[in-house]
Amino acid sequence: MNSDKSKPPQKSNDSVRIKRVTQSIIGLPTLPTVVSKMLEMIDNPRTSASSLARLISQDQALTAKILKLANSAYYGFSREISTVNMAIVVLGFNTVKDMGLWLSVFDVFKKSSDNSDFDIVRFWEHSIACGVAARMIAKHSRSRYAGEAFVAGLLHDIGKVVLNQYFHQEFIDILQLAQSTTLEAAEAEVLGLGHGRIGAWLAEKWNLPSLICDSILYHHQPWNAKEKPEFVAIVTLGDMLCHLTETGYSGRSSCPEYNEEFWEIFANAGLSIDEPDLDNFQTEFLIEYERSDAFITMLHENS
Repeated sequence: MNSDKSKPPQKSNDSVRIKRVTQSIIGLPTLPTVVSKMLEMIDNPRTSASSLARLISQDQALTAKILKLANSAYYGFSREISTVNMAIVVLGFNTVKDMGLWLSVFDVFKKSSDNSDFDIVRFWEHSIACGVAARMIAKHSRSRYAGEAFVAGLLHDIGKVVLNQYFHQEFIDILQLAQSTTLEAAEAEVLGLGHGRIGAWLAEKWNLPSLICDSILYHHQPWNAKEKPEFVAIVTLGDMLCHLTETGYSGRSSCPEYNEEFWEIFANAGLSIDEPDLDNFQTEFLIEYERSDAFITMLHENS
């Protein structure tokens, strides 16, 4: 009797698995037309607030949600913002873009499957929280990329949603395996690549800025980032704060740990952020997160 028959069948090698994933990425959903056009218009310096407002106003549901967020405590404007045009003038092109992008991403994936190992609503809470934390840290460090940090934090784990919706059984296997090892090791074992790579492919498909794509790809290895590693490290730190305060759920059982190489990124960029600041950052973050209740309310209303 051949003893090999008693062994479990070999899994497909990494190249076959990765090819299957990349082919599936081609079929992923696109952003709504209005939002895609909005991103193009905002990149054009000749775009006026009125022309952008006319575009957004074509989508009544998106308009209503943007106005609701614009009037929330998170943005803290004292007067009521009653039109999209006013929101753009008062809050700026990029803030309105951030709102529209988040709302559209959530809408695209809001029907993503839930399972006993992955609470999709708590996952979105984690994503919102990471956006809030990254924006807070960016503002603390006087970075001009505070808006981008918010979007990057929101989208940093978008690859997990892709896995959950399009590779559901594999994702369940990953989460179960991750209970006895790291999430990254489980992803490598089951798929041959991680959620960062998958999320970055989706961001590239959506023509998001390279800074956002880079932060999604490298948010667990910011020292490898090709563009502004200090920006990616801000997203990483935001993710860390969410885990330390147990805000939302990312599908990971414990907070990722980082060595001195991580903290040196900030020092090399001239930013006064170091490990002893974690306690103060946690307190600031929880206060800031309380102000983001409009995002959470909208999440629960539409989930």
